[in-house]
Amino acid sequence: MLNFIYHPKLEKEIVGLERRFRNLRKGIEAFQRLCEVQFHSTNPQRVIHPSKLHRRKQNDIWSLWKIELAIPKSGLRQNQLPRMWFCVQGVNVGLLCIATHIDNYDDNHMDKVALERLTDIF
Repeated sequence: MLNFIYHPKLEKEIVGLERRFRNLRKGIEAFQRLCEVQFHSTNPQRVIHPSKLHRRKQNDIWSLWKIELAIPKSGLRQNQLPRMWFCVQGVNVGLLCIATHIDNYDDNHMDKVALERLTDIF
């Protein structure tokens, strides 16, 4: 069983995006269920397609990932899906930040934000 840790600033970002994507939390819950299998400590299995899951950085302690977060009944095209950054350290999964191409985010900037928030959690 994985421990999901939400960064406090991510909670505020989720609330802001929920105004536009009312099923955002359902998408996050589905993502967490997939993580239970994908990042299982003893028997990991690939259930998230590699085109949706991107490793951003890694060291001996943690790995930083970005996922294209599917939102049920949102009507969004693939390129409009929000991206969420998270890190995995053993059985701990830290949910760090979320952004959407609709808001024209910058990947490099969001990577920096995720790394800063990662140090807050781990």
